[in-house]
Amino acid sequence: MSNYFQTVSPPYFTADFDYFRIAREKWELMLTRLKQMGINTLTLTTPWGFHENEGGTIDLHGTTNPRRNVVGLIQLCKELQFYCVIKLGPYHQNHGLLNQGLPTWLAEGSLPEAVQGWYKALSHALTPYQWPDGPIVALYFDSTPTHGKFPFPLDEHLIEVKWPIWLRKQYGNVAALNGAYGTSYSSISQAVFPTVWSQESTPVEIDAKIFLNQESQARQTHDYQTLIEAGWQVPLHPSVPETPAAPHIQNVTSFELPEANDAPSTIFNLHQPIQIYYDPVEIGSHPMWATAAPIRADGSFRRKFWSLRHLLWQHKAIEGVQFDGTILTIEFKGGRVVMSGQDTRLKIDLPKDFGKLICYRLRSTGELMVDSQLKISRGKLSGSYQIEDEVAQTDMLVCMVDMQTPLPNFLSTYLNFLLDAQLQTLLKCKDLMEALHELLSSKLNVASEPSHQKEPYSSYTLKEARRGLKDADMALRKAIRSIGGLESGFDSILGRPTPEAPRPAKGSLVINPRVFDNDVRKILYTIGDTCGQAAAELTAVINSLSAKGTIENLTIEHYQQSYAQIVTAAIHAYQEIDPLVAQLRINIATEKLPLVTWRIHDQIESIGKRLQWGILRS
Repeated sequence: MSNYFQTVSPPYFTADFDYFRIAREKWELMLTRLKQMGINTLTLTTPWGFHENEGGTIDLHGTTNPRRNVVGLIQLCKELQFYCVIKLGPYHQNHGLLNQGLPTWLAEGSLPEAVQGWYKALSHALTPYQWPDGPIVALYFDSTPTHGKFPFPLDEHLIEVKWPIWLRKQYGNVAALNGAYGTSYSSISQAVFPTVWSQESTPVEIDAKIFLNQESQARQTHDYQTLIEAGWQVPLHPSVPETPAAPHIQNVTSFELPEANDAPSTIFNLHQPIQIYYDPVEIGSHPMWATAAPIRADGSFRRKFWSLRHLLWQHKAIEGVQFDGTILTIEFKGGRVVMSGQDTRLKIDLPKDFGKLICYRLRSTGELMVDSQLKISRGKLSGSYQIEDEVAQTDMLVCMVDMQTPLPNFLSTYLNFLLDAQLQTLLKCKDLMEALHELLSSKLNVASEPSHQKEPYSSYTLKEARRGLKDADMALRKAIRSIGGLESGFDSILGRPTPEAPRPAKGSLVINPRVFDNDVRKILYTIGDTCGQAAAELTAVINSLSAKGTIENLTIEHYQQSYAQIVTAAIHAYQEIDPLVAQLRINIATEKLPLVTWRIHDQIESIGKRLQWGILRS
């Protein structure tokens, strides 16, 4: 059976997508930015310590933190046609991770046994998404710290038990060992494992390195077999003899490498492509990450983005690509695509039949509009290429003789992706609104009210529950004031993880309006009904767009209509839920709502952020 790398031609280009650093609301935006750069394959580092922050409980679905939903990310990659290579560790060097990505609870010497549970849990969740049925094309694991460099951290069992046994097998008796080492030990056990390494290795240091290499190879072989037994069929790295290995990953900060085609067994991976500000405290070893990245934290482009893009687009299988060092043009029948990474004057020769050419400016937001600054005169396209205006940066210029003519395949695929990324965001927002509607809707809750026969008992029980909630809320507010601020209490309610108190993967707190008094219920019912109405409106738009599917014969006109439909729906949904955020804040602050309802506020605010970042892209 062939693997992915046998179906595509080198060079192989990928980019890091550190989902654990990026707010979930920004995933679609940042994936869009990487696709705009020219990236089709992602390198996903999966930090063990982030997903299993408490021994015995692993969160791969975002139960405790939306950023932990690596399964959801893989599903999103499949929908958006990204391929993925997975780096599952357990060690992740040079990636700015606390404890190299290892769990902080991990006891010294227990890693070989504990890591098997991590491998099996991750494999159980991700093996269904292997190529060719899914986006995962390769798997990378690292069984030893610091990539085998010496010295590296050692556990007591290794140096106090295995090391003497290894020496006995090598030398047989203490006399032979003394002869090799020039020592006068009375027992092999006296040959202490070196803790300081000389510039020129001594005999014992040479043996120690051989011993460590053999131990590392044995651990690697064991881990490889564990992963194969767990169901992995894609190429693994490192592999064992006579099995296909995944290409070696070479981290780079620029793809401008000489003779990249001469490295068919290498993946050139763009390291630190997305700026993070600030790096989450539960995962990052420093407050900042990738400060000079080509993609800023707000999704805007740095100049470096364009140099990377120009190189990557030249490697795409697109006919008619030309690059003069500043401007990249793609010629196709009936039109041109123009890209530049700086403000510049255009003077591009055109065929004689291009007299009625219309130029559109594709903004980084996805908006496609006529660019009135460009003119067609005397067989040339001339005017100013503006890299940025007060609204957004420029993605590219698309020039067409007829806006109703189907676009070439490369451009149709690109624009369809921009729409699909927005549609995925719209779909997720709709699902979140429906969940809130189901939880808080007046109609659904009234339908489940207890019968009159049980009213005396139910009323008494509810009164006691409400009294308990009020007492608990008052105690919580008092505690919050005493420890220095409301935000600390909100973090506790929302289950936000902190380095001092990691939480196990438990289900979200369910808020039932029926347990509150009438005034609170009315507010929650209003919120639920509003979410239901907004979800229904989004559903209508999603169904309309989904019915069209991926438009094979996409035209400028089709794209503009679909984009406008999505953006209009997002703006309208945002306008409906934004007042809910304000209402919740006021009512919680004035104690009309208990603090526990801050979770609802957080969920609605998250929907608003998704609409802003994922669809409006600003």
